[in-house]
Amino acid sequence: MKLETIAQRIKKARHNLDLKQKELAKKANITESNLSRYENGLTEPKSAVLSRLADALEVSIDYLLGISEFQNHNECDISKKSEKDLEEILKNTQEMLQQDGLMFCGKPASKEAISTVLNSIKIGMLLAIEEEKNK
Repeated sequence: MKLETIAQRIKKARHNLDLKQKELAKKANITESNLSRYENGLTEPKSAVLSRLADALEVSIDYLLGISEFQNHNECDISKKSEKDLEEILKNTQEMLQQDGLMFCGKPASKEAISTVLNSIKIGMLLAIEEEKNK
């Protein structure tokens, strides 16, 4: 499974809302030329711009970053996450870590180190789910 880039997700979300680049740029308070650069993968938006784009596109920042397949928070109730959902998130995270090359002190992380990071993420997610269930 090939992961979508931020550029692809911005464009996809814009098309889902049937917005022109000019309309989205105005809504997100950015220039049309910057939006074009983001959508063509020439540059990536900084966090403040990413937040404005997510708001304007009515999606979560996690969706734009490729962390989640859910376009907005209303689609996902963390207390209902299944083990399969967790495994998919971990698989996507592992692919991102391997693709982007997790580094420690300038050296690529070992498979064991990546595994440790993924296990930590899984434990954290399970704890968060338990907390949500107890609310």
